[in-house]
Amino acid sequence: MTAKTKDGKEVFNTSKIYMPQSPAKGRGDKMAYGPFRKSGMLSDTSLQPGKPTKEIFEIKFPYEDVEKEGKKVREVKAKEMDVTVKLWYLPAGGDHRNDNATPVNKAKYLFYETTKTVTVK
Repeated sequence: MTAKTKDGKEVFNTSKIYMPQSPAKGRGDKMAYGPFRKSGMLSDTSLQPGKPTKEIFEIKFPYEDVEKEGKKVREVKAKEMDVTVKLWYLPAGGDHRNDNATPVNKAKYLFYETTKTVTVK
């Protein structure tokens, strides 16, 4: 997800990986390697079919503290931002850190992309 002001300045950039978790040497509900490796203790961060996933990101609009009439006032520099969200599929073993698919990091596929304008009033 990327947030940019109308003049093209990037204000916020983050990514989130959705993937299934495996117990990694755990044995289900047995305590073979300790409680931190039990499969019941792991959270599943994969995208489930037919189940909507909602994420909340707190993005601060660029501001500047100025002095008006002897008081400090916070003035918002940009009152509009374009927020772009892209949902990619990356095959196992790929590199998610860049947008270029090379023979080393395998191909990745863009499933969904949307851009919305967010305004402060």
